[in-house]
Amino acid sequence: MHPLSADPVPPLPRRRTWAAGIGWALLVPVLLLLGLRLTGLSVGTPWVQLLSLTPLFIVPSLGALLFFALARRTFPALVAAGAAIALAVLLVAPFAPAGNVRGTATQDCSAPGLRMMSLNARLGRADAAAVVETVRREQVQLLAIQEFTPALGAELSAAGLDELLPHTTQVPEGGAAGAGIFSQFPLTVRDVPGLDSMSFENPTASFTVFGSDGRERRVEITNVHTFPPLPDAVDSWRHDLAALAAVNTGGGTRILAGDFNATYDHREFRDLLHANADAPLSDASTGGLARLQPTWPREHQYSPGIVIDHVLTSADVSTCDYATGRIPGSDHAAVLVTLNFG
Repeated sequence: MHPLSADPVPPLPRRRTWAAGIGWALLVPVLLLLGLRLTGLSVGTPWVQLLSLTPLFIVPSLGALLFFALARRTFPALVAAGAAIALAVLLVAPFAPAGNVRGTATQDCSAPGLRMMSLNARLGRADAAAVVETVRREQVQLLAIQEFTPALGAELSAAGLDELLPHTTQVPEGGAAGAGIFSQFPLTVRDVPGLDSMSFENPTASFTVFGSDGRERRVEITNVHTFPPLPDAVDSWRHDLAALAAVNTGGGTRILAGDFNATYDHREFRDLLHANADAPLSDASTGGLARLQPTWPREHQYSPGIVIDHVLTSADVSTCDYATGRIPGSDHAAVLVTLNFG
C-alpha cells in the first residue's frame, strides 16, 4: 500500500506573492477612483459611471487590506487602510457641520412643515394605487413625478390623487420625458430660460406657503430629470446638470426635486449646489444617515444601490424626517422629506 498522494502545497513565499498580487489588483482601481474624487477632474466613461459607486469601493479597499495582511506587506496594507478611511470620510463628510451646505437655516423638526415626495415612475409603470396610498399615509402636500406618462396620469386620477392634491401642472409624455407636479396649494407655472434645452421636461411652478415665522413665502419648485450618464451620453448628462444652474440664478426660496442621475460624488452635482455663490443649495440626502439609503436601483429591498434622487433646497429651507420607500413598478425609491420655511 502506498500513501495517497496529495497536491503539493505552494511554498509560503509564493502564496504571499499571490496574495499581494490580488491585493494590488483590488487596490489600484480604488486609488484611481479616489484620486478622481478628491481632485474633481472632469472625466468620461467609465470613470463617470464608477464615481457613482464611490461608497461601494470601501469593499475592495478592505479586501486589499486583508490580502496585504496575509502577504505581510506592511506599506501596501497601510495604503489600503488609508484608502478605506478616506472613502468612509467622503461618505460621511457631508454630515459634518463644516461640510454641510445648508447655509444659515437650522433644522426645526418641532414645527409643522410641508411634506413632499419625489418619484421616478419608471416610464410610467409605477403602481398608481401605491403612489396614492403613500401620499395619503405620509400626508404628502407636494409631489413631483418624473417619467410621467398620460396613462399614469389617468391611473393616478382614478386612484384618487386629484382629491388629495388638486392643484397640478403636468407635461405627460411617452417614455422617460414627461413630468408632473401635484400640490395642495395653487400652482403658477414659471418659465425658466435654459431648461428647454434639457433632454427631458423639467417644469417649474411657484406656490405660496406660510413660513415658521408666520409670514407668507413664495416658493418655487423645479421637477428635475437629467439624462443618465450612459457611455455615449456623458456630454448630454453634463449639459443637463449645468443647465439646472439657471433655476437658482436669482436666489429666492426654492426646491429642486427629482432624478438628477448624479450622486454627491460627482463634481458636476457639487458644482450645481454652489453654482450661485450667494445662494448655495442644500441636499436633503446629506442629512443624518440619508446617504446610506440608496434610491436606485430599488426593485429589491436589500439590493445595493446609489443615491441619484435628491431634494435640493435654498438656504432658508430646513429639512427633517428624510425617508425613502419602495413603490411597486418603479426601479427608483420614493424620496420623502419635510420642509420648513423661514
